[in-house]
Amino acid sequence: MASDEPIKLPESSDQPMSLRDRAMRGAIWTLVGYGAAQVLRLGGNLVFTRLLAPEVFGLMALVQTFLIGLTMFSDLGVLPSIIQSKRGDDPAFLNTAWTIQIIRGIALWLVACLIAAPVAHLYREPLLVQLLPVTALSSLIGGLTSTKLDKANRQLAVQQLTLLNLGTSVIQMGFMLVGAWFYRSVWVLVLGGIVGSLVKMVASHWLIQGENNILGWDRAAAQEIGSFGRWIFLSTVVAFFGLQSDRLVLGWLLDVRFLGIYTIALSLSSVMEQIVEQINNRVLFPSYAELVRERPKALYGTLRKARLVLIGMSLGCALFLVGFGKPLIDFLYDDRYLEAGWILRVLAIGFVGRVLCITYGDVLLARGESFSMMTLTIIFTGVQLAMMPLGYHLGGYQGVIVGIAVTDWITYLAYAAWFSRLSLWQPELDLPTAAVTGLLAIAVYYT
Repeated sequence: MASDEPIKLPESSDQPMSLRDRAMRGAIWTLVGYGAAQVLRLGGNLVFTRLLAPEVFGLMALVQTFLIGLTMFSDLGVLPSIIQSKRGDDPAFLNTAWTIQIIRGIALWLVACLIAAPVAHLYREPLLVQLLPVTALSSLIGGLTSTKLDKANRQLAVQQLTLLNLGTSVIQMGFMLVGAWFYRSVWVLVLGGIVGSLVKMVASHWLIQGENNILGWDRAAAQEIGSFGRWIFLSTVVAFFGLQSDRLVLGWLLDVRFLGIYTIALSLSSVMEQIVEQINNRVLFPSYAELVRERPKALYGTLRKARLVLIGMSLGCALFLVGFGKPLIDFLYDDRYLEAGWILRVLAIGFVGRVLCITYGDVLLARGESFSMMTLTIIFTGVQLAMMPLGYHLGGYQGVIVGIAVTDWITYLAYAAWFSRLSLWQPELDLPTAAVTGLLAIAVYYT
């Protein structure tokens, strides 16, 4: 990262490696990079929980939830468009995408400024008036990030992406740890996010080889991005209420203290899920898109092999969290966070169902079926918004957590029906996984 020489990306036309070899190499780099990032994050998290109060994590969870919501509400599918489109290597297409990205980043920051006061009033936290606009500067900076990164993702140049992201994480974490040691304030986490966005943006322009972005507008490119991204936009708007409603509901029904504890449990339970998403986004989605363009008949077999590995890893992780989740929390955190132990075990049951779903999802985008993806997202969101209040009515705050876990398995039924129609459902993998997870759920209930 310190070298003055730009990182070289292989041109797609000169790529000597097969798709399978590129995907395998990409998966390995993704696992290495994500593993290193998680070790870094966990180490930092342990320090932060000793320097900062649970309320700090609760405040940041609320801030991040609303900013993620704004990001999802404005998602035009620029990155998937670059990966999926036949024009994904065309400079005119990329410059148009970059221009759209900049406009979106500015809009996100302006909206964050507008909603800050109402959100602070709703959650009875005056500090949110300042936290939201300042934290949203990361979105403004992120809009300036070069599309060289998107092109690298399209070409499965995962090594370069991994090194850049890992270097950014090291700098960001170092800044926050030093800041937390001296100031012990929520502002340390806020400023750390801005530093990370700034480093990544600068590195994307100066450390990745390729044609530099300039402001530009190609009408055909804009129309293609808009046509593909319109359903992604609607899908992400709906997904926000499903994926982020847990934090919104817990912060409103209970308090930021319990939300902070829940956030700790969620960060541990979602490690494997995030690995799967990283592999999906960086390796499998570009691979599926290339197969759809060139060898569509090979899609089912490739999907089955990839899902077999990812599901097996997820089951192993769930088994570990069910068996050792509570002792792990007791060992890593002080008495203020002990409630995270049982939350972690319950969430582990739900996350296996989510993995079954997300390992199917990128196939739809690779086939250009963004409308189908939106429909399934609506189903997930509807189930989530129904199960959480039902769980609270039946079992209080514990019922909410159970409702969150059950949501993923109910949603899986919709995925199974949908992919069965496409002749892509894989019951030979999914049904045994569901049976094993059922046994884990029984173990959680009785222990």
